[in-house]
This record gives sequence, C-alpha cells and structure tokens, in this order.
Amino acid sequence: RGIAWAHRTAPEFDIYFISNQLDSARSFNLSLRVAGRQPELWDAVTGETRPATDWQTENGRTLLPLRLDRNGSVFVVLRGEPTAQTSAHTGPNWLATQPVQTLGGAWQVQFDPKMGGPVPPVAFAQLTDWSQHADAAIRHYSGTAEYRQTFQWKPAKNPRQRVYLDLGQVNNLAEVQLNGQFCGIAWTAPYRVDVTDAVKKGTNQLRILTTNTWANRLLGDQALPADQRQTWTSAAAPAAGKPLLPAGLLGPVTLSTSAPFTTSHPK
Repeated sequence: RGIAWAHRTAPEFDIYFISNQLDSARSFNLSLRVAGRQPELWDAVTGETRPATDWQTENGRTLLPLRLDRNGSVFVVLRGEPTAQTSAHTGPNWLATQPVQTLGGAWQVQFDPKMGGPVPPVAFAQLTDWSQHADAAIRHYSGTAEYRQTFQWKPAKNPRQRVYLDLGQVNNLAEVQLNGQFCGIAWTAPYRVDVTDAVKKGTNQLRILTTNTWANRLLGDQALPADQRQTWTSAAAPAAGKPLLPAGLLGPVTLSTSAPFTTSHPK
C-alpha cells in the first residue's frame, strides 16, 4: 500500500520505477519478476547509480529490500550480460547516515526588503516558521531569506567517510553554501546535501538560502492598499482568512556521516 511502480522492458534491460506515495519513510521487500542480471539502483535526484548490495534470486524472481524517504523514489535497473551470481549481502541498499552534530543555537536571517521583508538581519534564537512570526513582514514574506551560522567541526578518523548536512523540514527549497562553496539545492525529502568537499576542520561558515512560494505574500497583500502590495496576478486572489502556509527553514539542521558508496553516473 502506498508504493507505486512502473516496468519497462527490452531484450537488453528491465527498468522498474519504484515510488513511495506517502509522506513518511517506508521500508519494504521488493520482488521483481525477472532474474539473471545484477540489479542496480539509480537515484533520479542526485544522478548517482550503484549496484544493489543486498539481493537474491528465487524462483525466477529478484528479491531485494528497499528503504525510501517520504515521497522518495528509485529506479531499479537490470541490464548487461546475464550473470551466474544469485545473491549479494554486503550492506544495505540505501544510504545509512549517523547524526553526529546538531546546529542549534541562534541564526542570523536576512530577508529581502524588495520583497517586503525587514531591512536589518533578524536574529532567530531558534528555527521558526515564518508564518507564525509576530512580525507581519516576516509572517507574510514570500521570497528567499539567507540563514547564516558559524560552527566548529572535528573531522572523523575515517578519511573516506562522507559528511552530509541534513536540513530537516524545509518550506519549500534551500540552497546550501559552506565556506563559500556551493554544495547543492535541497528541494525534496530528505532535504540533504553532501558537504564532504566543503567542510573543514575548525571554524565553518554556513549559508542556507531558503525560498518559499508566493502564497503567503498574496494573502498578506489582500489587507494592504493596492499601491503597497508586493504582488500582482490576473488569477483569482486566495480567499481572505485562508491559513498561511508553513514557510522557511524549520530544521532540525544536523551534520551526519556515512560510509561511502561506490557510485557512478549512468551512461
């Protein structure tokens, strides 16, 4: 229940698209009606591919456990020459991360005055939903806001470990920059980016540019005179009194590590 799939086949390959339709992570066992080729897992969000590391064949079917994040998906690809191998059990078929540090404390948040936000940076003692803020300029803000924080990092003893920044809950997307280096854009669960090449021992400067939809600004503009509104649309305005949408970086923001996968990009 809550798992959708599609199957495409040709003489040289079979491709299954597996999609978690629920807003919660799911673990399940997959049974595919093909056998004789080693399964690969292709991530459409990151572009990475890797061989499945936990699978077996049984009665002409390929069996493998999967774990998908909320609303997550994966392509399971069986291609290439047939193999006599019938199983592999060398590790999980998904990225297993271990939280090692939470970035709590205060954040400096800069809104865009041109989009109706406050001019000076705002100190958030903790990550807060913009739509619940006491300041109407933040409560009805739609656009991009820049979160800044400085943190200390002590590298792990294993130099091959990957380091990830997990953003927790984001409404609606976020660009991550660490020590002046672009690390990626998180636009879907699990809102995680790889910061291995950017994080350094000691002091680190983190910027997270978070953008929401324009729904809250449209609602806020209804209470303003026409010459003070930030938005204009030919579409029907949202109903007055409609609840504001959650907005901004809600977290928790954590650093996590994992053992590296052997990955590549599809050819």
